[in-house]
Amino acid sequence: MSTSVRDFSKAWWSEVYNRIIGAAVFLDDASAECLHWDGGLFNLLLGGAVSVKTLSPFETSKKEHKKAVFITQATSTQLQTVCEIIRNSNFIHCILISCVSLDVVYLELNEGKDVSDIVAAGRAPAEATKLLEGMLQDAIGKTQCMTEVVHIPIFTISPTNVVFLTPPYQKLYPLFDGKLMPESTSMDLYTLSSNERSQVRRLASGINSMFDSMNLKEDIFYMGAFSSLVAGVLENSPVCLARRKNCSSPASLIIIDRTLDLCGVTSHTMESVLDKVMAVLPRFPGHSNEVAVDMSALCQANVINISEDLQLGPGCLFHADDEGCVQTFEHMINKSQKEVMFDLYNKLSKIDVQKSPSPKTLMKVTPQSVEKIVNASKGNYEVISRHSGVLQQAAAVVHTLKSPRRSQIELLMSLERQVQQSLAASGDSTSVLHQISQLIKTRKERQLPLDSLLALTVHVYSLTGTEVSFSKQHEDSLQETLSVAIFEEHKSLFPGEAGFASPEECDDLAGKLVARLKDVAQMRSSLNKYRSVLQPREGGGSGCSGVAQQLLEDLLHHQRPPTDLRARPHSHPLLRTGLNLLTSKKPRSSKHPFDNPTVIMFVVGGITAEECKRLHRSVITSGVDNTVLIASTKFVTPVEAMRDVLAL
Repeated sequence: MSTSVRDFSKAWWSEVYNRIIGAAVFLDDASAECLHWDGGLFNLLLGGAVSVKTLSPFETSKKEHKKAVFITQATSTQLQTVCEIIRNSNFIHCILISCVSLDVVYLELNEGKDVSDIVAAGRAPAEATKLLEGMLQDAIGKTQCMTEVVHIPIFTISPTNVVFLTPPYQKLYPLFDGKLMPESTSMDLYTLSSNERSQVRRLASGINSMFDSMNLKEDIFYMGAFSSLVAGVLENSPVCLARRKNCSSPASLIIIDRTLDLCGVTSHTMESVLDKVMAVLPRFPGHSNEVAVDMSALCQANVINISEDLQLGPGCLFHADDEGCVQTFEHMINKSQKEVMFDLYNKLSKIDVQKSPSPKTLMKVTPQSVEKIVNASKGNYEVISRHSGVLQQAAAVVHTLKSPRRSQIELLMSLERQVQQSLAASGDSTSVLHQISQLIKTRKERQLPLDSLLALTVHVYSLTGTEVSFSKQHEDSLQETLSVAIFEEHKSLFPGEAGFASPEECDDLAGKLVARLKDVAQMRSSLNKYRSVLQPREGGGSGCSGVAQQLLEDLLHHQRPPTDLRARPHSHPLLRTGLNLLTSKKPRSSKHPFDNPTVIMFVVGGITAEECKRLHRSVITSGVDNTVLIASTKFVTPVEAMRDVLAL
């Protein structure tokens, strides 16, 4: 059985394609993003779909369309939308593809009811199927109709062979009823809000479905309070227990809370080209891991806003049907900027109509030299259609490296280094918050966005942790400065909100932000070995070495797993446990994650391409034979990470 998540995803998309012939297809944003990484819209159209539309109550289908396929996360709102579309169309054959396990859907359909007996007996999926089929039949309203409900686990994308992400869970974050830290040390799922509880179950059900398809029987390890809840569902859910009885390939799953280490994701020190591109370019509409690329350089259209302008669709980075582009995308994660530029120039030179200098004769590839070849293809639609992918990737990198935003990021990088040097040299925090307050006050003169400075502030609090304490005077000064800044830039900080924010509301929000920052500093206080992420570097100075990075290094080079990494022991029958106690001569030592051939490290709450590169490099240089997969809910930028943790 393959341990490739890319193969897992492809296998289940094939199941989808088998059902869409002659159908009008409706899919939600998360499913559409997963489809993009499998090959995109043309996979559906060439596979026989008569139309493809977004899952929206405002969408309908033509009267002659009699069959519909709905690809959905099966939330209550989406199920209502499905019914609305059916009622406004003329379907007689409807297939509902739930990307979420039907036992979880059943729990959500019966929220507040005691259905524990049905769940424990393993009847929840069958009961959910009955309910959903009845819902579809009622919406169709015809006696002669066909309905089908099926679970197909569409929830992963694979940027590389060793990295996978879960777009449906992009908003999942380690929170406890909206707070960063739980109020009680004794926690269960009902410590969370209803939505948070649902998201934990959904993520666990997706991982369970993936393990089922890959024949994996896992040992579960976790670090962080939220990860313990995900681990608990995976350990004790009836469907997970049943699956482990049938699967035979041993694996280790390590789940880590992002909030234990926010330094890596809020740092503007970016070596990975993909991180730079994602920090500068806007997101592709409806996507969490793809960017929108301005393609007006290749055609006659003049685009003002590439994510909203309808006359020219934006380009993107990942092109699943082009092996050369898939390779370049991996280079954007794992290679240096210089190597990526040479790779792009080499591929572009083969299609260059102006015959630019050979890559072998160039000492350095500049954004201008790449841009020259891209611009030379303008209006040549035969070249554009045959080499669309590499042209889009090249345009993305050129726009990123020539953007004014790059100078802002470089300034923020230097500010981060100053903070690290100051703290490493003396552990003195007296000037750090004062510096940040001054930066916020002078942000317009320095042309620094407020949200980037907030990301820098989160970085500082996570970096210092409990090792350094800030004075009340400096924190009060920071709160006052933030209040004024929020008042001045409320609309840019909260673009979706309408209306005016009063000074009192801004004071209140600033107070909440500072309280949240204090919580950020406390996130590693429960750890023993990994309280500090500020590490000395060879040749002097210091840098940030994240919790996941430190943990992986320790696991790769030590026989005993660190105490901060907790394990969830599988429940055993009472008789077997009793016999073990009677016959074992000495207690069994704690299991090591690398005892198993497959190891999956899953960070809940986002990861950067740079972190993926470093983790993968540690595995490669260690020489271990294990297959190590790196996973998270999404790729994240410093500003996005700041918004997640501060709940902005």
